[in-house]
Amino acid sequence: MQISNELKIRIVGIGKVGTGIAEAFAQNGFEVYGIDIKKEKIESAMNNITLDLDNLIAKGKSNEEEKDVVLSRIRLGTDLDSVLDSDVVIEAVFEDMGSKKKLFKAIDDLVVSEEALLLTNTSSLSVTEIASATGRPEHVAGMHFFNPVPVMKLVEVVRGVLTSEQTIALVKQLAAIIGKAPIVSADSPGFIVNRLLNALVVEATRIVEEGVGAIEDVDIGARLGCGHPMGPFELIDYLKALPLVLDVTDYMADELGERFRMPVWVRNLAREGKKGSVAGGKFYDQNLPF
Repeated sequence: MQISNELKIRIVGIGKVGTGIAEAFAQNGFEVYGIDIKKEKIESAMNNITLDLDNLIAKGKSNEEEKDVVLSRIRLGTDLDSVLDSDVVIEAVFEDMGSKKKLFKAIDDLVVSEEALLLTNTSSLSVTEIASATGRPEHVAGMHFFNPVPVMKLVEVVRGVLTSEQTIALVKQLAAIIGKAPIVSADSPGFIVNRLLNALVVEATRIVEEGVGAIEDVDIGARLGCGHPMGPFELIDYLKALPLVLDVTDYMADELGERFRMPVWVRNLAREGKKGSVAGGKFYDQNLPF
């Protein structure tokens, strides 16, 4: 396979990240087909891409003609059979191993090309286990994008136990052709970036629990002392991601040790059903008992 913008790209799962992946490929000359079982996600995806392109125009980084060209390269639908003739399939569904394995089995059965790349955007789950649902694990790899995808430059390329070196080389080229900087990780929970980030997040919650520093001071320290664009609590609030962070850190704790286990007060926050700013459950909204 030769990496070029002539490749047929299919993205399965058009949530926030999947939408961003579609936009990033379309901005770099690829014809993209996005697939989701929920029609409402299809509608919101096109609206979000249009809004994002309008923001670029407002900032003087694009124009109406370029916007129309990018939009013309994106098609969305609900039919998984559209992966039949694909060269690259990128899965971007919810972080659940059972769902991902079921989907990869279906994709493997449908994709005709023996050279096709089957890629997962998982941020923490085992690429090796996902690949085990297919008959071509050598062509399965992780291609982990970061949110917001059109802006963030990094892509983690994750090597499963049976992923071929050729597949890794091709995924790195694919990342580079859309302007991303690829790094390669072995198949370990959290890979490189989320292992670093989740260690920081868990320690931040312990710092607050132990009375070493308040939430605001931890975030300011991370921004001004460590050079992070957002503090750990600000980041989770912004992404509305507390339940997901708990799921991921529990998985990492099971695999790598209790140092990744969140303390009880964070679990109680999630148990109250406060799932980020939409439900009013931001860390900054809490009257904490310490």
